[in-house]
Amino acid sequence: MNLNKWLLGVVSGLLLLGLAGAEEDKKTRVGTCSDAKKQQEYFCDMKNAATDSMVALGTACRNAKINVKEACEGVVVPDPQYKSCAMEQKC
Repeated sequence: MNLNKWLLGVVSGLLLLGLAGAEEDKKTRVGTCSDAKKQQEYFCDMKNAATDSMVALGTACRNAKINVKEACEGVVVPDPQYKSCAMEQKC
């Protein structure tokens, strides 16, 4: 009987450790460093602006640079808060 309780305790402990470890290994929204660099190369190359409006606007390039910081350097830059005077009816 004591052996069963001991085994239950060990299994429960390992399960909890596994769940805690899984929380630490969360993937970021940007993927791998290599993927983020490829995206930055594409979205920050103005030669692609003729066929891709996101490149032309520049928003995707800014986001790609932020993604490289997160994926490669571990620096997480929070998303800017979007504010619109039209939405707040203060225009």
